[in-house]
Amino acid sequence: MKIKQLLATSALATLGGTAIAAPFTIYDARSAGMGGTGVASAQISSAPFYNPAMLAAQRAEEDFSLLLGAGVSAQDNNELLDDLEAFDTAYSNNDAAAAQAAIQNSANKQISISGAGFLAVGFAGETWSMAVSGNGYVQANVGVTPDASLPPNSYLDSTLDFTGVEVSELGFSLARNFGDFSIGITPKTQDITSYDDSVLIGNNSELDDVIDTVTATGKEHGSTTNIDIGGVYKLTENWKVGAVMRNALSEEYTTTGNKKVSLEPQTRVGIGYTGDIVTFAVDYDLAKNDPIVVGGEETQYLNAGVEIDLLDFLQLRAGMSSNTANSASEETYSLGLGFNIVAVQIDLAAVGNDNSVSGFVQVGVRW
Repeated sequence: MKIKQLLATSALATLGGTAIAAPFTIYDARSAGMGGTGVASAQISSAPFYNPAMLAAQRAEEDFSLLLGAGVSAQDNNELLDDLEAFDTAYSNNDAAAAQAAIQNSANKQISISGAGFLAVGFAGETWSMAVSGNGYVQANVGVTPDASLPPNSYLDSTLDFTGVEVSELGFSLARNFGDFSIGITPKTQDITSYDDSVLIGNNSELDDVIDTVTATGKEHGSTTNIDIGGVYKLTENWKVGAVMRNALSEEYTTTGNKKVSLEPQTRVGIGYTGDIVTFAVDYDLAKNDPIVVGGEETQYLNAGVEIDLLDFLQLRAGMSSNTANSASEETYSLGLGFNIVAVQIDLAAVGNDNSVSGFVQVGVRW
């Protein structure tokens, strides 16, 4: 069996295993480079994803933005990949005892994979501001279910499990400022597809066959409507505080494997400082976010980031995030770069720690 092929399958088909944590999805490279912040620091085109009220809380000289971006992330917090590689080696060497030990050690672990892509166009006016945005994201995991039979051959019927959800959204954001206070809403449509399948871990299936097997189990749940609601208050010309609720309407679905998939409201607050050279932001989830698939890890993130703007041409960014709902989870750190050539903006970001890695890229136009 080709472990690396099956892991590639999960990335290519954007599927995953036993449970999927659902923190705030990070869309744009600027936010990713700043630790995932955005509630009180998002720019025009990314405001629909972090806080629609930020559309009406921009600097007067910035009133239009178009942005196209994508990002991918993989997390292996319990080092499941090491166990799978150990199994792959033992299986190739016909070492049944070592293969059995690797499978037993992999129980209750998971590799999380996520991806997002988006396109957004925003306009900020003196009183009213608006944006049109489309995005798609996936949350997915890979896990192992050891066979319950006795050693030394129990690995033969063990399975590599895939469970995931794909969400496509189309939204229209509208925001208005009332002096120092701004409010914004994003009514949106959501198309939901869930995936749920298992592959025998001793199966030597070709990669294309595995992809076909997993994607064939996709279950379309149709379209629904939802809404994001946010507010921003200007403390001073440079300091802002904000709050947002995403997916205010709760939805629940059932996969083909009878797992529950839920999209729950997510609430987050933030504070941001925006100066001529330095931008600084801190965001925090007000409540724990349940996993999309029942049984996964809860998340409640504290994010912080900084941006240094050099002559409006080069932006240097750094940040960190910590899941305060799980004391055992490691902090992640981020670095980002931005280049502004006339009106064209290019942004890159990398996020990670010892057990996770993410990459983001985007290009846009703003003035």
